[in-house]
Amino acid sequence: MRVASRVALGSGVAVILLLAVLAWDLSLVDRLADEHQELSQIDFRASNIALQQAKLMNQVDEFTRKLYITGDSAYADRLAELRTLFAQHLAELSALDVSPEVRAEIQQLAQTWESYRRQLSRFPSVPSESDLLAEVNLLGSQVDRVSQAAQEAVTLQAANSAEVSGQARRISWGVAAAALLVSVIILGLTIRSINRPLSLLTRGTEAVAEGEFDIELETVGSDELSKLAASFNQMVRRLGEAESAKKEFLSHVSHELKTPLASMHETNELLLEEIPGPLNEKQKRFLVLNLDSSRRLSAMISKLLDLSRLEAGAMDYDFRSHELADVIKIAVAGFEARARDQGVRLAFRDSSGGVVVSCDRDRLIQIVENLIDNALKYSPRSDVVQVSLRYSVIGQDNGTVWVGTPRPGRRSATDAMALIEVADSGPGIPDDQKGQIFDRFHQLKVNGPTAAPRGVGLGLAICREIAAAHNGTIGVRNNEGGGSVFMVALPAELADSEPYETIDEAGAEIRSVAT
Repeated sequence: MRVASRVALGSGVAVILLLAVLAWDLSLVDRLADEHQELSQIDFRASNIALQQAKLMNQVDEFTRKLYITGDSAYADRLAELRTLFAQHLAELSALDVSPEVRAEIQQLAQTWESYRRQLSRFPSVPSESDLLAEVNLLGSQVDRVSQAAQEAVTLQAANSAEVSGQARRISWGVAAAALLVSVIILGLTIRSINRPLSLLTRGTEAVAEGEFDIELETVGSDELSKLAASFNQMVRRLGEAESAKKEFLSHVSHELKTPLASMHETNELLLEEIPGPLNEKQKRFLVLNLDSSRRLSAMISKLLDLSRLEAGAMDYDFRSHELADVIKIAVAGFEARARDQGVRLAFRDSSGGVVVSCDRDRLIQIVENLIDNALKYSPRSDVVQVSLRYSVIGQDNGTVWVGTPRPGRRSATDAMALIEVADSGPGIPDDQKGQIFDRFHQLKVNGPTAAPRGVGLGLAICREIAAAHNGTIGVRNNEGGGSVFMVALPAELADSEPYETIDEAGAEIRSVAT
């Protein structure tokens, strides 16, 4: 079933249920109102006739007394008219569909009336006035009882109607609540049938965005969402195949290029050493440029190979305990000549108190070399590149942006860690790019006299992966004097002292390279 049809069906069933309950409720209310009105009119009519009968009884009593005393025929004629009118009202009362209680009183009234009429028909041979008046009083009392019974019937009918109306209201609310519950269940099932595949598709899309191409969604059914899931699976398979082909291509090409580059590099060095023969200055300058280009190209290829190994999970690490200051000194020493040639002062300050880390020494040197290499690229002449090591607590202070996903087992960021910092006074990094520079192939655009040759954008991405493999993280913040400070935080232990909260300038070791 199509998604639109599914939504329409669920909504339609819910609306039909609610409309059916509403129609039933309205019909019940109308029926109760009609019955209440009909019964009320009947009982009210009976009460009204009974009141009229009571008024007639007053006149009947009056003219009966006058007739008995005077024997005047005019009173007899008037009394005959009243008897006729009373009989008509009595017949009207008897014809009404009243309650059993009122019906019994009306029947008793009819019997009393018949007794009075027989007594009056024997006038003037009635034995005494008291007998006839007793019949009149008895008839008046019965009329009052009929009136009272009719009024009580009206009151009782009103109470019954109120009770029935309350019961109908409660039933209507119950049925409406049940219908609403069923409607909610139907709509919930409809939404769930749509939301579940959408949630799976969302999670699958997020996984693909994170670089996972082994995801596959369920494709049960034939609606649009199932077709979308099938298309998504096909797209992910093709992306996975393309990613695998790209990795294989990079690995193969990088490996194949590395061998001839090594030969070219060795050839240039042999020529510069003038082993084949003497060279003039112009030839040496060209060979130096050629050697620098081959070195840059070799470095790019090495980074591509490292990236391929990282993506394939084939990067091997040899974790051993090392004093971190000794590892950093090796990386700093490798850039002394280059810093001297650029006229840049390279300094190393150690205030860690002999911090020890469990690390792969060569990979950690690779991180520091990458950071120093970038700092030298963007540092102007006569500038200072400061490499520092301390043992402190990391955080989001001073606008530091931390990146990287450490492997399981990383200690909390609130614990003290070994902090490697490489600070430069270059052009700095815009805030909106601080997190992006650690992405693969991201190129930072820098204009001006410190603009550096553009690489492939892999150095910082590789540093991030290596730091994560050491259960650490890498970050960047602005340097107070201008430029940037790159920081690497690694879990570590002090060799013989407590953690430092701040840098102890007096105990710092400074190693400088002359400009």
